[in-house]
Amino acid sequence: MTERFEEIDPDQVEAQEKLRGATPKDQEDLTVEEVLLAGLDPLIKNEWITDVVRPIKSGKEAVVYLCRAHPSLERDLVAAKIYRPHERRAFRKDGVYQQGRERGSRPDARAMRSLSRKTRGGQVRKFHAWISHEMKTLEVLYAGGAQVPEPVHRQGPVVLMEYIGDAEHPAPVLVNLPLEAATADRLYGEILGSVELFLKHHRVHADLSAYNMLLWEDRLVIIDFPQAVDPRYNDDAFDLLVRDVTNVNDFFVDHGIEVVDPIGHALEIWRKHVDPNR
Repeated sequence: MTERFEEIDPDQVEAQEKLRGATPKDQEDLTVEEVLLAGLDPLIKNEWITDVVRPIKSGKEAVVYLCRAHPSLERDLVAAKIYRPHERRAFRKDGVYQQGRERGSRPDARAMRSLSRKTRGGQVRKFHAWISHEMKTLEVLYAGGAQVPEPVHRQGPVVLMEYIGDAEHPAPVLVNLPLEAATADRLYGEILGSVELFLKHHRVHADLSAYNMLLWEDRLVIIDFPQAVDPRYNDDAFDLLVRDVTNVNDFFVDHGIEVVDPIGHALEIWRKHVDPNR
């Protein structure tokens, strides 16, 4: 399930056409990239960003663009994660992650009936609910002090968030970095601490690996939360927690780090934050 984003070399990317004033086209005449860029236009109109600089990461489900922030945001750059058109998502694979979300978000009955329909309208609403869930999770975890990007704004298929990196280079993904033993040991402890903090705030990442962790100037940042689950309402949450710890272990074992037993560690923090009787 892990979305392995490809990092995009800025030196190989042609300058992006400015969105402001672009001529609209019929949807069927647009390329996928043009559809994605058009999705950023409302953020320019509503003064969240002033310009799209370039794409910086690309995955099967979403593309992340580096954008210049509007002065009102009091920062120079932001990252805009924009999901690919909903027709490309295979929602049949998302059942394990969707379980229990209606209890956590408490939507009304009409909204739940709409999400359950297999009509095009139902699929569109499910697509937007998926994105809204990532934004809500970022808000909850960031407010709780977790090492995640600061959420800025969500509009349509776009989640606008803190940009990790500098003007020339985005923060690299952890899996691509050589790590000294002392650094690896420190990061492993930080990640286990983050996993527990997520659980304290009723979230299991559910797709955690070295592919969705960034490292910038010794700061570790965990990304990609659309599949996160609430352990209070999802029957598979414990198994997903064990999988998260196992995935982290698999990466750090290769760096010579002594790792925890994934089931034993998951039980310990689960009993502390979810169910003391498990």
